[in-house]
Amino acid sequence: MAGSSDSYAVIAERHGFGKSQSYLRVLRFLMTPEQAEMVTFLPGSVEEIAEKSGHDLAKVKADLEELLRKGVVVPRDYKNPDYFMICKYAERLWEVSESLMGMDMYTGEEITELFHLWEAWKKTDYADMTAERWHNLKAMGINGLRIVPAYKSILDSPEILPQEDPREIVRVQPLITVVSCSCRKHKKVIGTPCLKSDSDANCLQFAKSAEYSLIRGHGRQISVDEALAIVDRNEDEGLVHQWMNHSKIEAAQPYALCSCCRCCCTVWHAADIRQVPNDAVFAKSRYEAWVDPDLCNGCQDCVDRCQFDAIEMRKPEGSKRLKAVADPEKCWGCGVCTLVCEPQALRMNLVRPPEHIPA
Repeated sequence: MAGSSDSYAVIAERHGFGKSQSYLRVLRFLMTPEQAEMVTFLPGSVEEIAEKSGHDLAKVKADLEELLRKGVVVPRDYKNPDYFMICKYAERLWEVSESLMGMDMYTGEEITELFHLWEAWKKTDYADMTAERWHNLKAMGINGLRIVPAYKSILDSPEILPQEDPREIVRVQPLITVVSCSCRKHKKVIGTPCLKSDSDANCLQFAKSAEYSLIRGHGRQISVDEALAIVDRNEDEGLVHQWMNHSKIEAAQPYALCSCCRCCCTVWHAADIRQVPNDAVFAKSRYEAWVDPDLCNGCQDCVDRCQFDAIEMRKPEGSKRLKAVADPEKCWGCGVCTLVCEPQALRMNLVRPPEHIPA
């Protein structure tokens, strides 16, 4: 049984950050000592936690409902929230606790404080943890995430698989919600707003994640057409789609279709902080950018659009102007560069077989 004085440490240890002072500061912000002690008794029903903690039933129920809104605890059954579990991962706690669309829990000053506490953790202990994880996965030949090309960049492809088409990923989902992008919101609050997009509600949640966003209150249920409109906007703004690196597209497990930027994405940004290469984090799509030098007018819009630093300007022999050149080693096949190429000099070539995407 944990006393209130060390309950925060017990929770931090469960999340793998027992030695992280920055993580402990976040936990102290999110919970009172009494609430932290309750959390150490989880999983359990409201009645069980009341018995173990010695608090009356009404207080335990009220505190667990507050911690649900803060993202600290999760009900086992979303339709009957009377049995609670601790949020399983520190990353998930960060993501949810900063996803506050439609919620009125904190003052502006408190939001700023919370986001800066998370920032201190993300750029130190979290960056260290994720760097180790990505390096270990790379050593095992595993990529957990895969880049999904902008669908408008591959419309002329002879073969588009459902698992590489964001429209198909959206269409098969039984439930869709939109929530505030925690990564982009985080950067805006700490004073370094996104360089690609000023949109807030552009993160699509599916299945259990969508259900959770509705019961907690930070998500809004939307139609397939509304979701596809968000996909369109994200692509037009130059955001890069990410999906799990397998061929399943119906999100049986909690997940989201992330549309990311390198300046804000917590996973990508943390990897950059610790100089983790892209190939340790993302699998490439099956596509690759190619430039027709005869059509390229040298505008450099594609250079600004590419988030993988895969395009540079060179002066071909006999040419008076610089032309864009795509480096196939650096290109991850996101396709957003093609969407700003007015002379249509850029196109996406299909360069990998269907087996490139694991089953």
